[in-house]
Amino acid sequence: MHTIKKRIIMTFLMAAMLVGGLTGLDGTYYESRSGQQEGQGVQKAAAAGKSTMKVHYIDVGQGSAVLVQSGVHFMLIDGGDSDASSKVVSYLKRQKVKKLDYVVVSHYDSDHLNGVVGALNVFKVKRVIAPAYTADSRVYESYCNIIAQKKIATTRPKVGKKYKLGKARFTILAPNSSGYVDENNYSIALKLVNGKNRFVITGDAETESEYEMVENGQNLSCDVYMAGHHGSANSSSQKLLQAMKPKYTVISCGADNNYGHPAQSAMSRLKAIGTKIFRTDAQGTIVATSNGSRIKWNKSPSKLWSYREYGSSTLIGADGSESQISGDDTSGSDNTASSAPALANGQKYIGNVNSKKFHLPSCNGLPYEKNRAYFDSIDAAHQAGYSPCGLCRPEG
Repeated sequence: MHTIKKRIIMTFLMAAMLVGGLTGLDGTYYESRSGQQEGQGVQKAAAAGKSTMKVHYIDVGQGSAVLVQSGVHFMLIDGGDSDASSKVVSYLKRQKVKKLDYVVVSHYDSDHLNGVVGALNVFKVKRVIAPAYTADSRVYESYCNIIAQKKIATTRPKVGKKYKLGKARFTILAPNSSGYVDENNYSIALKLVNGKNRFVITGDAETESEYEMVENGQNLSCDVYMAGHHGSANSSSQKLLQAMKPKYTVISCGADNNYGHPAQSAMSRLKAIGTKIFRTDAQGTIVATSNGSRIKWNKSPSKLWSYREYGSSTLIGADGSESQISGDDTSGSDNTASSAPALANGQKYIGNVNSKKFHLPSCNGLPYEKNRAYFDSIDAAHQAGYSPCGLCRPEG
């Protein structure tokens, strides 16, 4: 009787796996393909000596940080903002990181770069891959200083260039050109490959860069996509999604962000292609483990398809209902995009004479003093030809 029960249980488990996924008693979610093909795939991967690759989408709030591990080899892609820098360093230490083979700086926005500076200070780094433009900010200056101080080799991205990470590899997908007006499009995009499993990460690349990736003719198909620019309206274009056809999408954004991440339009496009989603704002750190044929997750896919509108941290469901994951209670307060943050007496908006962006005095992306212009009001900044910073959102 005991043997019969065991056979029934095993039959049930195998049936569940064939359907397309199974959540174990420990909360682990297993991706699956079809029966014999799946078994053969695992056997072939083992025979070929394929190592396990882990991709850690670290919860850094409103920002991005990804740790990739293949055997004893590690790569860090971005590091979150200043408030997450120590968290990223602690997380890497818990994963037994001693040395980073690669650090990829997708671009120089503070919510990607600050934590990189922290990691560069703490760990030995073999090579940094970073885009070929400069930024006029304090965090970028700190980044350049630590690179020079530790004499870390730095490489500019070249589309199509392949790198090895243990038994895994990755290929540069973007940027495909230069002279972008929006610096987000300088973001380094890459495709990670471990056996038959493929992961695409695009930083904050927006539609212009996404279209270039598709038109460049590279194979963009993947199992896992990290939603571009935290799920913003200007990323995850239909053209890119159709080229990738990801089974899973990971969205890294802050639970209390008021940038409109993830946006309704992006969530609609993702839902339309049938991808399963994971969200750091609702689920914390997401870890995908690839054995070269199958992907195992530390969480089950999220059922939360809610989105945010710009200027509010409130989540809006498909039925129009509103909710909060976490963060400050905004009930009864005016959080619309037209409500600009108030400046203290004597403070002024700070413009960057090079980028023609204006900032709040508290922004992490302020330019050097020699490159500043000061404005008493938002109207004055607009009249001088300046547009609002996308990080500090001086217009609310």
